[in-house]
Amino acid sequence: MKTKSNIRDLTKEETVDFLKSQRVGTLSLNDRESSYAVPLAYFFDNDTVFLTLGPEGRKHNYINANQNVCFSVFEVKPGAVGTTSMCWKSAICEGKLERETDPDELTRTVRLGEKAMGMPEGTWQKLLEITLKNPAISNFWKVKIISIGGRGVEGFKEEFEEG
Repeated sequence: MKTKSNIRDLTKEETVDFLKSQRVGTLSLNDRESSYAVPLAYFFDNDTVFLTLGPEGRKHNYINANQNVCFSVFEVKPGAVGTTSMCWKSAICEGKLERETDPDELTRTVRLGEKAMGMPEGTWQKLLEITLKNPAISNFWKVKIISIGGRGVEGFKEEFEEG
């Protein structure tokens, strides 16, 4: 069977705008034997996904084994019941996960995060002060993107053909 639909690739600009507009995505990890995915709050700036990761948990075993990751974000806007007006967008970013440990970059990251999350500057000040005491164990991480892509559809339509 063959299918045709009106799903399309998003431009890089559309993908970046979409990533900037969302707040939750899924970090996918692989330790070369198995995979693990965890939903996380994030913010996006200059081809970088910024995350905060707690100091414990299963994810750190995967990160220690392999820092190559995939980060995905999606949004679905269902249409009215009985129609095919469903709309969705998704973005996938592949890159390397790195802990942010440089004091100047940590300060910049915190201020970017506050702004991206709609918080007044200084909201994360206490967190920043604690982090700067021992930046080597920072909870701030970033995915430096190697490849990025997005897809989406408005008014989803799909056709089926034999063959």
